[in-house]
Amino acid sequence: MAGDLTLREKIAHLLRRFGLGATRAELDELEKLGLEGAIHRLLDYDAVDPGIDPSPWEFAFTEGDQLNLDSPRFAQYWTYRMLMTRRPVEEKLTLFWHDHFAVSAAKVEFGPMMLEYLNTLRSHACGNFRTMLGAISRDPAMMQWLDLSQSNKFSPNENFARELLELFTMSKGYTEGDVKEVARAFTGWSAIPTWLDPQKGDYPDQIKRTVKQGGPLILFIIVPLLQDTGTKTILGQTGNFDQDDVLDMLVARPETAENVTTKLWEFFAYPNPEPSVKARLQRAFVSSKYEIRPVLHEIAKSDEFYSAKCVRTKVKSPVDFTVALLRQLELQPILKSLRKPDAKLDTPIANEITGATGFLVGWMNQQGMLLLYPPDVGGWEWGEKWITSAAMLARMQTADLLFGNDKEVRPLTDYVAKQINGTGRANSLEVARAFADRFDASIPQPKLELLADACEKRGGPQSLLTPAKAAPLLGEMGKLLFGMPEFNMG
Repeated sequence: MAGDLTLREKIAHLLRRFGLGATRAELDELEKLGLEGAIHRLLDYDAVDPGIDPSPWEFAFTEGDQLNLDSPRFAQYWTYRMLMTRRPVEEKLTLFWHDHFAVSAAKVEFGPMMLEYLNTLRSHACGNFRTMLGAISRDPAMMQWLDLSQSNKFSPNENFARELLELFTMSKGYTEGDVKEVARAFTGWSAIPTWLDPQKGDYPDQIKRTVKQGGPLILFIIVPLLQDTGTKTILGQTGNFDQDDVLDMLVARPETAENVTTKLWEFFAYPNPEPSVKARLQRAFVSSKYEIRPVLHEIAKSDEFYSAKCVRTKVKSPVDFTVALLRQLELQPILKSLRKPDAKLDTPIANEITGATGFLVGWMNQQGMLLLYPPDVGGWEWGEKWITSAAMLARMQTADLLFGNDKEVRPLTDYVAKQINGTGRANSLEVARAFADRFDASIPQPKLELLADACEKRGGPQSLLTPAKAAPLLGEMGKLLFGMPEFNMG
């Protein structure tokens, strides 16, 4: 391991990259485990209770036993999971796969299909890539997104086959002829609504009954009469290949190992990994029969991951910026208390929760990322592409929205002021240091003094004792901090 960082700094780096920001509580917990223990605790998360109480359907049911099945409702549920989870790597990986296997609700207009797609990504996020590829290929949302359910032996549709080769697996080393032949193999698949009974009518009630009974709303089916069972030549091999044969073939290709492991490294570390890094990751992937978790362990234990080239050099995505801020404010007990203790699947979630999560979904959209709505099949553009004038303005305005200003005290103003003030700060520099520390900000001394000056001009530590004075103080410090280049690198 690289020796320049303290243990706490290494764990903070792990949390920023593999998690959803570094909170003080997480740092305190993981520091006791040492670096290897922290890596194990974060990446081998299956035994950890995620701490998520509500069903996603609580975000869909509204007053009067009505259902709102719009996809943004399920984006709110996902945002809630990100805020509350004790398994942050699980949600970060789900975000990675949402970008890799991009599907958008702009075309898949039935929200429950997007929820099922999200569940597919999450349940396989750290598992076997071949298994995941099979599951996502059969996912109804993916099938609708890439027109796979309309593909039959009389008219094969090439959309899914093209993205399967270009984006999901090999990326290079295939021909246009391979695309056409793979498209033939992926024919005869479809998806049907389980709740639809035209004779009964009243479709909303049919959906509600199916949801309350715990049944799936959409089912994957195979229509043998529409399958092309003829001989196909794919990647130089000839045979009567079906869908599973093709997936087996693609996953075993060295191009797939290179593409998938490089994308994982670039998501969690930095662009253009060195040849030695790529070789190690590919060995971990292939030797484990295409498991994802060994690749993540290889990333997390590598010296390169803790190098100056990696630490605090990656532009924060809207999720990294927004969700991390809220997690660092330790709002989980407040959010948990808002849910009715006897809530059931069809109990509407509290308005305060839908309001907060709806705001966060919209605020991340202001920064360029609308969850469940990637711009195209290639997902989002990451890195410096997140830094636009509109996005930076939104990030700076976050301070006003969270903490308040001269004109308005926010619900969180006093809560945050007490966190920053602790048992009483002696001077404005101490306040500035506590503020930066709360949000895991590593900034040079001159910029820390800028925060201290802003605090002093707003009355110093004494202002934290009164919400009306704390709001403009915190708002001013927040705008300064959230707009600093150093703060926007994770």
